[in-house]
Amino acid sequence: MICERCDGSGADPMQSHVDDDVLLCIECRGDGVQVWVEAELVHELRLSA
Repeated sequence: MICERCDGSGADPMQSHVDDDVLLCIECRGDGVQVWVEAELVHELRLSA
């Protein structure tokens, strides 16, 4: 699923356009995609690791 905050760019859309440094999107952490996983599945994966 494409990140709704950055539209898949991976960059934080709220940053200044003047800055040279690119801040990563806080929703997808710069990946441009969001993975929706149910809390129970995440818990099961942690227990099996």
